[in-house]
Amino acid sequence: MERVENNPNLKGQLEFFGEGSKYFGIVALNLILTLLTLGLYYPWAKAAFRRYIWNETEFNDSRFVFHGTGREMFKGFLIAYGIIIGFYISIFMMAFYTYGFILIGIFYILLILLIPFAIYGAWKYRVSRTSWRGIFFYFDGNFSEFLKLFLKELLLTIITLGIYGAWMRVNLQKYLFSHTHIGNLSFNFHGKGWDLFVINLLGILLIYPTIFMYLPIWVKDRFNFSINHTSISDGNQKALLTSLLSNGTAWKVLMVNGLLLIFTAGLAYPWTLMRTLDMLFNNVYIPDEFDYDNLDQTDTHFKDATGDEMLDILDMGIDF
Repeated sequence: MERVENNPNLKGQLEFFGEGSKYFGIVALNLILTLLTLGLYYPWAKAAFRRYIWNETEFNDSRFVFHGTGREMFKGFLIAYGIIIGFYISIFMMAFYTYGFILIGIFYILLILLIPFAIYGAWKYRVSRTSWRGIFFYFDGNFSEFLKLFLKELLLTIITLGIYGAWMRVNLQKYLFSHTHIGNLSFNFHGKGWDLFVINLLGILLIYPTIFMYLPIWVKDRFNFSINHTSISDGNQKALLTSLLSNGTAWKVLMVNGLLLIFTAGLAYPWTLMRTLDMLFNNVYIPDEFDYDNLDQTDTHFKDATGDEMLDILDMGIDF
């Protein structure tokens, strides 16, 4: 795997040590258990996947830890599916009413409201169940604030026929990052919607004429945009994260991944995922001017995985 060379002007490199063969064993075992339980074991499988990835990621000689459990996720799994099933039972019953079409419209509006609930809940759960050196990350956002922001941004995106989508993504990311902390350190995001709009526009215009050869560059540009506009602050000083991921590295890794997936009919997925995470994480530098040895501990532990499971059901992800 091609990694960046040690840069004397940049310290604090994030490192990833995951191996495809080990991850394949975890995936294979959990897939079998999920099939044998008719899907009920999936929350435990997801917890196992995250524990491995988190624990193979290191900063300043210390690994990250994911504390989420299959039991927490299973509880969220049941609640999330209960909500979705309840929604669809409701729409079936509404069809028999005279003004059922109006009720169905209300139903779909409520269904849209599940999206901000899922994004907010998933982010809060993943952040709050992650620790480094025994110090837990925590999230102090407010759902009503996030919901108002989401609805405003969604309305602007609809009015502009999707053009405002880049600004919407940036503003949601700013909110989530600005309420994320570890100890006495806070994160923030400073990206601009226009910059992301240009990145996405180039991607859309070039991906098909280049027969998807531009896709790795698009992935690299979006990743660098997210990392290079993220900062850490202790209240007195602020420093930006840095990504040195290059076009060449992204192109070689992701194109080879694509070929591996094609020629193995998807069986190489564990290896391609490890290669991708290795490429991303090992090109990130976290500012080292802060006192990471004396971070404040927090007692905030959020264990509700409902939003996280809802995000899976809606087939959505958080790509920042």
